[in-house]
Amino acid sequence: SEVDRYLERGYARLNRDMLGGELDELVPRLGALLASGQRRVVLDNTYATRVSRYPVLRMAHAHGVPVRCRHMATPIDEAYVNVVLRILERYGKLLGPDELKALAKDDPNLPPPAAMARYAASFEPPHLDEGFGAVEEVPFVRRVAPDFTGKGLLLDVDGTLRKTKSGELFPRSADDVELLPGRREKLQGYVDQGYQLFLVSNQSGIASETLTAADAEAAFARTIELLGLPVTEVVYCPHSAFPVGCFCRKPLPGLGIALIQKHRLAREHLMMVGDMDSDRAFARALGVRYADAEEFFGAGAA
Repeated sequence: SEVDRYLERGYARLNRDMLGGELDELVPRLGALLASGQRRVVLDNTYATRVSRYPVLRMAHAHGVPVRCRHMATPIDEAYVNVVLRILERYGKLLGPDELKALAKDDPNLPPPAAMARYAASFEPPHLDEGFGAVEEVPFVRRVAPDFTGKGLLLDVDGTLRKTKSGELFPRSADDVELLPGRREKLQGYVDQGYQLFLVSNQSGIASETLTAADAEAAFARTIELLGLPVTEVVYCPHSAFPVGCFCRKPLPGLGIALIQKHRLAREHLMMVGDMDSDRAFARALGVRYADAEEFFGAGAA
């Protein structure tokens, strides 16, 4: 890793996640190291603002040590993906809001979505006029394993594939499911080209207890039955819509990342089809193409 290269060159490391406590508590530790003659120190932490960086600069300058900033420029969508990958690697599944809260103290590398959004909103890019000797921006590059070659369509469900007979926003039973016109015919062409079909849905009615998980799954099964095509997997978020405390509620990328990892899907051969802004943002967060359902299936098939 980037930090390991510094450690190999004799740098001491000050990292809040490893040491615990608050960010400012690292400053006296930095002072002690510099006073002892340790002139090379790497602080790999998230310093969002000029105010948060100032104490570090002041301490270093007080000991006559220049400060170089390496800004790891990671867009917020990529940061969300990084946390989701961490969750899947460590726990083998996506975690709900309560699970993320319970892990907050023991696993500080898993910040909740709201904390990440606040960080992104408050971030002030580093600048030489703060007192840095140099500022270097390092662009984020994601490495993808060569065996990620699968082709797939990620399909929103309510309003994209189906509607309700009752006029409700979402079906509360399998009997209320009606397939929208033109869906089977369009998707058959993609299946013939080797694309796998995945249903990706927000089902917050489960959290609000207006819908049971069993009824939601029965409605998915009925949708697939009416579609008459092979669906590789159905994934859905059962958690609350407000506030969002999980990474599996669209537009956050958790469900898509889980599918990409499990089925070794290639982003360049992956498309999200949906009918809402959250579906479009979900596709952007994943780095895949997006198609509006009305345009994809044809305006006459809406």
